[in-house]
Amino acid sequence: MDNREAKFILNAYRPGGQDASDPRFAEALEQARRDPVLEQWFKESVAFDATVTEKLRAVAVAVDLGENILAGVKISRPLRWSKPFIKLAIAAALISMAILGSLIWHEMRPVHLAGWQNEAVIVISSLVHDRSNFDAESHNAAELVSWLHSQHAPAAQKLPSTLEKLDSLGCKTFSWNGTPMSVICFMRPDGGLIHLVATKATPATDRAAKAKPTF
Repeated sequence: MDNREAKFILNAYRPGGQDASDPRFAEALEQARRDPVLEQWFKESVAFDATVTEKLRAVAVAVDLGENILAGVKISRPLRWSKPFIKLAIAAALISMAILGSLIWHEMRPVHLAGWQNEAVIVISSLVHDRSNFDAESHNAAELVSWLHSQHAPAAQKLPSTLEKLDSLGCKTFSWNGTPMSVICFMRPDGGLIHLVATKATPATDRAAKAKPTF
């Protein structure tokens, strides 16, 4: 195991230490102990996660939070879809928000995701915990997008500029209720991970996007 793989695994490590007995985490932790730079990064990462979790626990959730979010969605929702790739972009944004929400709230309360979003989280978790493999691997995201297109899998026509600057790790295709989906994994300079999920818009995913969130 090298430092890149160790960082990939340790990004999912919870600050409470409950993952230390997992064999994959144990191997990554051993790699961190062997490398002072990686060990320092890991200590700072755990400390940051613990601080954020503690701060979030101290924040009271506003009673009207759900209504305010729905109001914002109604105001910002476009009048019509003009291009297919916009639907892919919205789907990717939705799953990114769902994953972010699960990371923030998993220590505080359960998060209820739409079916396709939950399936994406399961696939990403299996990759992080080495229970499944990428279908294609490359540090060049453009190559992964081209590969997805060659497989007729959903993928953004153009990546956001912030993601284009990052190294990619790999991509994977999967499906939910017969709807094709894909995920591309990126690594930030600080070792953090970003997962871009794309899916073709269907009546089911449209209903998920419009559904009232559960807090």
